[in-house]
This record gives sequence, structure tokens and C-alpha cells, in this order.
Amino acid sequence: MTVYDSADIYLESRTGARAKITAIDSLIDALLLTAAKAAAGENILEYSLDDGQTKIKTVRRSSKEIEASIMAFQRLKQLYINQLNGRVFRMIDSKNFNLGRL
Repeated sequence: MTVYDSADIYLESRTGARAKITAIDSLIDALLLTAAKAAAGENILEYSLDDGQTKIKTVRRSSKEIEASIMAFQRLKQLYINQLNGRVFRMIDSKNFNLGRL
């Protein structure tokens, strides 16, 4: 079993955007569980991720730091998704929208 000292080392160990997205999803899930425990009134100061092959343990000081970490990982995940898919948008004429007109 591999033990990582921090989430950034865990992400660096993954190769390819898809593997990094999966790793970020695992980190976000662990952080969300920690945030739920903190919201329930339990004073959680750390979270850990153990998927059988890797183990990460990180200490947090407050629920605001947990929330900030989740947001940062979501932004990072979106960057990797943009690398895979590119940034694409589709323009649609407003006449195609059903705006509840009678």
C-alpha cells in the first residue's frame, strides 16, 4: 500500500487527465464526508482517503478550510475536463427557447 503525505503528491502520482479527474473525485468525496461530519457538530480536524492501494491523511483547522479545498479541487477538476474536451459552447437562436409565451 502506498502512503502519500499530501493530496498534491497523490495527484502528481497519477498520469493522464482522466486518472487525475478520478483522483480529484476521490479527494472531493473524502472532503465532503468530512464537511458533513463538521456540519453535524463533530469537531473533525482531519480527513483521510484509503482506497486499498493508497492512503492520504490531511489535517484541517476549520470547516471553512474544508469548503475552500472542495472548491479548489472542483476548479482543478474543471481544468482537466477542459483539457480533455476543449472549451466549446453552442449558440442557439432565442426563437428555439420555450419561454412560456401564449
